[in-house]
Amino acid sequence: QGTHGAAPRHVLRATWPPTGSSDLVCDLLGVKGKDILYMGDHIFGDILKSKKRQGWRTFLVVPELARELHVWTEQSELFEELRRLDLLLAELYQDLDSSSSERPDISSIKHQIQKVAHEMDLSYGQLGSLFRCGSRQTLFASQLMRYADLYAASVLNFLHYPFSYLFRAAPALV
Repeated sequence: QGTHGAAPRHVLRATWPPTGSSDLVCDLLGVKGKDILYMGDHIFGDILKSKKRQGWRTFLVVPELARELHVWTEQSELFEELRRLDLLLAELYQDLDSSSSERPDISSIKHQIQKVAHEMDLSYGQLGSLFRCGSRQTLFASQLMRYADLYAASVLNFLHYPFSYLFRAAPALV
């Protein structure tokens, strides 16, 4: 009998980068992992794996970021109001410690925060924001901040920088 219609005995799966090629890339270029910027659009398949395997620097392409930035710009007063309410909430607890028996009434502020967060959510359309839910970050946003060294809506953003540009995170207190 012929093999027409028979299942193949061996299946080859193409992967990129091909398995083991990350070592080869580093050797051919004569660089260490930290000297390579790997660009991808999948947080785990591209970003996490290349960072963990080789220690490559990573750039995550997030096309949805363009819409997010548009909403943030158009609705900046809502974001400012949310920030103001968070500060007001912090002030109510500022002078209290574990020995305090009094509890401030935060129901009004919580209601205002929910109202502002709902209004913000309406700005994003049916699917909502990829980066926040209510007044909090989404899981995706926290993973992006944790795993990607850089991120933008498009790789074309790099056209605005020289190849030798050193990207650095803004200083922050931990």
